[in-house]
Amino acid sequence: MIKNQVEIAIVGGGLIGMLTAYALVKSGADVAVIEKSASALESSWAGGGILSPLYPWRYPDAVNELAFKSQHMYASLVDDIQRESGIDPQYRQCGMSILADDMDEAAYHWLRDHKITYTDSAPDWNRVESRRYVYLPQIAQIRNPRFIKSLMVALEKRGVEFSFNNTVSAFEKSENGEFLLSTAKGQWQAKRIIICAGAWTAKLLGNIVPTIASEVAPEMEINPVRGQMLLYLAPETLISSIILSKGKYIIPRKDGRVLVGSTMENAGFNKATTGEAKFELKAFVEDICPVLSQYPIEQHWSGLRPGSPDGTPFIGEHPQISGLYINSGHFRNGVVMAPASAQLMCDLIQGNRTSVDPEAYALAR
Repeated sequence: MIKNQVEIAIVGGGLIGMLTAYALVKSGADVAVIEKSASALESSWAGGGILSPLYPWRYPDAVNELAFKSQHMYASLVDDIQRESGIDPQYRQCGMSILADDMDEAAYHWLRDHKITYTDSAPDWNRVESRRYVYLPQIAQIRNPRFIKSLMVALEKRGVEFSFNNTVSAFEKSENGEFLLSTAKGQWQAKRIIICAGAWTAKLLGNIVPTIASEVAPEMEINPVRGQMLLYLAPETLISSIILSKGKYIIPRKDGRVLVGSTMENAGFNKATTGEAKFELKAFVEDICPVLSQYPIEQHWSGLRPGSPDGTPFIGEHPQISGLYINSGHFRNGVVMAPASAQLMCDLIQGNRTSVDPEAYALAR
């Protein structure tokens, strides 16, 4: 089979992989993306697109640092990608209303310490059974599937090669330091490899480097965590802000569709939807926003999050294999952390000064 040559091969074509490719190609690198299925059909497509950790005060500083940096990057990043692709990812600052019962004194301290604007009056108070909410007006959202489409078009225009429905089975490192990847569609030669395979990262590493499986950053624990979602078809003006309550959320889209999620299930790599989860999410809607329950459910799906022990992703070079990098384990916050994660990965590869301390995300931290 033909051997394809590239400077950097990214294994995994979800949002993390594609934004990493975007950062690298903008810096002048030659990049290819190899994906086991079609583009970004896993957690990148399945998630809600809230551009904030749900309860940021409950996360380590390392998560919030990437989230804050990404939040400041998103508006201009989306403008660039929309201009290049002609596709609107529907980025918009709609704000997020958090049930006051979910807040404690530490949460209010955190908001004040980080100068996060908030009010005690939520815009959808009349839709949420008159419960008291805390409103964060600066929180934005993005429509994941549209963002993925726009990003892929922009990458193709910049010369990034995609190889979809292509599984990486093994690799070896030659004497000159380059990698030879064996895939279902032939061989690839690359100077560097970046694994951005989400929930499949640890499994993939165990398969392609079995001789050192026990040494593949033993602290790097990434496990699949299933999340199920419902999509309601409602009038455009029914709900104006994201609503967060008891760990679940309601997200209004621009066209009136409303996402409701999400469950947290340890079901391995099983992506099946269940009646139990559908009942749980419907009950949540009926309790928190009963007016929404009057409208039809258009879709029910699930995705697998790349769960890491405390939500902090693994971003950096493999401790035993020079030239092999990981950018994975973002758990529930892949979309909000993606731009800063991609930039950190790019800076590490290019030898640039990083805007965050990379040790916080090292594989063997």
